[in-house]
Amino acid sequence: MNNTQVSALLAACLIPGIADDLGIADDNLVEFLDKFYRSALYGALKEEDTAVWHLSSTTLANLYLEEQETGILYMPEDQ
Repeated sequence: MNNTQVSALLAACLIPGIADDLGIADDNLVEFLDKFYRSALYGALKEEDTAVWHLSSTTLANLYLEEQETGILYMPEDQ
C-alpha cells in the first residue's frame, strides 16, 4: 500500500471511527484532526510496516488517549 492509499484508508475509515469512539462532536472535529495528525499514533498509522492500521478504531482511540495523557505511544504487543 502506498502513502496515498494509506492516507485514503485513514481518512475514510479509521479516523472517523476513532473520532466517534472518542465522542468528538462535529464542531470539535477540526481541532481533533489537527491534534491527531500531529500525534505519534498518526505517524505510526502512516507506516505500513507497523501494521497499526489493522487495529480496531476503539483500540486506536485508546492508544491515542493514552498518548495524549502520557506523551508516549505504547504499541500493543500482540499486533
